[in-house]
Amino acid sequence: MGQRHQLFVIARLGNHYRPLAAIHHQWLYGVSALRSCRRLLRIFSDASNRTALKHELHLAAGFFKDRGPPPAQPPEYEDPEKQPCLFPFITTCLAVGTGYDGDLGRVHTVHELAYDTGFDQGDNNDGITVIDISDLDDVRYCFVNVFENDYDSDAAPSPGVCTPLTGRQYVGGYYNESDDMWQANVHIIEALDKAPLVEVGALAGTWPWGDWTIEDIAAQSEELADQTGTRNSTKSLRDLAATTLFSRLLQSTDDEFDPSLLDEVRDLPRFQRILKEHLLSHPTTVSPVGATKASAFLLQLAYAGETCLEWNVFENLTSKVIDAALSYDALKSVTTICLSPPLHDSPAEFVKALTPLASLHTLQILDWPVRKDERISTEIFEAIVGSSQPTSIKKLTLSGLYANGIRQKIWRPYQQNPRISEAYPVVQLLVAHEGRDNKSVLPSGGKLEYFYLGDAALSPARAILGFFEYIVTQILGSSRYNGTGLDTAHCFSCGPSALGNADSLEISPLPAEVYTVAKAGYHSSAFSGVYSKMRDLIPGTWTVVVSESRSTAFADHIRTTQLQFKYAFVRPKVSIQVDPEHWRGADIESSEIDVVDLEGFLRLAVPDVDTSKLKFHFDNVEAAVAKAKDDGDIIIVQKDTILSPFSHDQACDLLNQFITEVPEIQKTAKRAANWGGIEDHWLSKLGYNLDKDP
Repeated sequence: MGQRHQLFVIARLGNHYRPLAAIHHQWLYGVSALRSCRRLLRIFSDASNRTALKHELHLAAGFFKDRGPPPAQPPEYEDPEKQPCLFPFITTCLAVGTGYDGDLGRVHTVHELAYDTGFDQGDNNDGITVIDISDLDDVRYCFVNVFENDYDSDAAPSPGVCTPLTGRQYVGGYYNESDDMWQANVHIIEALDKAPLVEVGALAGTWPWGDWTIEDIAAQSEELADQTGTRNSTKSLRDLAATTLFSRLLQSTDDEFDPSLLDEVRDLPRFQRILKEHLLSHPTTVSPVGATKASAFLLQLAYAGETCLEWNVFENLTSKVIDAALSYDALKSVTTICLSPPLHDSPAEFVKALTPLASLHTLQILDWPVRKDERISTEIFEAIVGSSQPTSIKKLTLSGLYANGIRQKIWRPYQQNPRISEAYPVVQLLVAHEGRDNKSVLPSGGKLEYFYLGDAALSPARAILGFFEYIVTQILGSSRYNGTGLDTAHCFSCGPSALGNADSLEISPLPAEVYTVAKAGYHSSAFSGVYSKMRDLIPGTWTVVVSESRSTAFADHIRTTQLQFKYAFVRPKVSIQVDPEHWRGADIESSEIDVVDLEGFLRLAVPDVDTSKLKFHFDNVEAAVAKAKDDGDIIIVQKDTILSPFSHDQACDLLNQFITEVPEIQKTAKRAANWGGIEDHWLSKLGYNLDKDP
């Protein structure tokens, strides 16, 4: 049932177009499809996502290099779960961009399809959306009707099948320009009018079996080959001499290496550029075994003064070369580094090699598409959080973080004494629903929700941005089914890239445990009321507690809602166990915890941050209230502010309420486990005692 729609990401890699990701949406059509498409264009064009997208496109080019042209016939259906998610960052961008509309506070479930699903192989009755990311400076889109649809007889005639459509053409099949729906969303239509359209040749190149309306596919293929062919550039004799010298130096052992050999060419006008081009053209010659000094020296010369090192192209890099190169003063200003997974070292050695970079705030290590599992990502993450050296890494992009989220794999199961990191201190979000409306949020009858966030690598700023996204979504959201877990997962995965910024849409990993539990509860009442197990309160970690008080009344066809949010960031001074197996009781005292507001949390977690930027986000919360009123709700805000901090004692009392209910949540999890087997099931990783009662 529903208006079923599929969305695809494609790209030109070498001489051929290739499919990279595919998503199914059970109810997407008309204006909602336009909104989703516009959001995806923003995400795939956003500067905050650029480095990871470039990295995965590089990996995709290598993956498809020897695989021949796209198949002439549709591939057989294959469950995507049979292999790791090949391009997890791209897939997460597509899934979150499709399922989460932050402007309206709405979250929808979507389902991953095999990356090579044909354009016409989905369960479809509305058409498809295609996003072309061949050029990240010129991301393209189109809609395609796969089958003849029963369009609104009063709207424009059907534009036909198997031809790229603009947003205006597509939505014209549903509404006339004079319709209220068209006029209310004309800004979306006009924004898509300005975006470039995917060419029919790109569609035909990706899915050759389609009945595409195209004059001469062969001619377009030749043109494509010309565009992507190697272009030889003329080099001077001095340039050629320099590149010959570079090659010889890269082959020299540490005992043979003599940096003075470069003296005769270092004065060339374009020396640094020539060196960098040579290294990029011969990436496998960088970091051969036994040539640490030469590779490190040439790398620091080629990238001197740069802040972003996209070294993922050098697949043979060892931890020794990385450590030696980063020790040079020429690279001290580096803030971002992108690497391929270690081939010759352990993940811990790889992470340790980064310690010379005191200013490093972004680390990106994306694994090969043909990997067997996410083990390397897990080991890198644990090496970072378990390191005795304090880390400045605030943005961590690992294949496993994204793949486990999108695949709903709980990869960091409950532990009594987990490793913690100051870089990612927020462990859990605890939400209480008060007021008359709480049963509409939690049909299980409870009023408390427990969300584990320790598997999402949330920096303090990212945690605050997700917190604000969550509050705004609760204000704007028109309906919430079986809790707010899906809201939580998406709000902490998609949002501004920095405090005080509303223009960007940065994609972070979906918190794997939250997303797994929430999606299961959405699809089956058997898991209603199941949540993450509350984590012990450990010094150095933060717990966010939120209370939503909502009461709605209807009178004379008018809906009036009394709404209030209170919150606190809580840090324990002593270890407080909440596990029923080692329970001390719900008796936390105020003296045992620090309780602060948003500004206080930032000052403690990131002392150098500009807390004045928080005002921008508080203003956005007030704007969400105004928008909800404009949409027809009458919202009465108690005590003049919709979002205010708890007092110390109030936060303590609410924490004790959550601890009191832990045994009840365990009973709910046990009932869910009794409904079916739990062997290798996600329930078994939540940390609850699921043994059957005698």
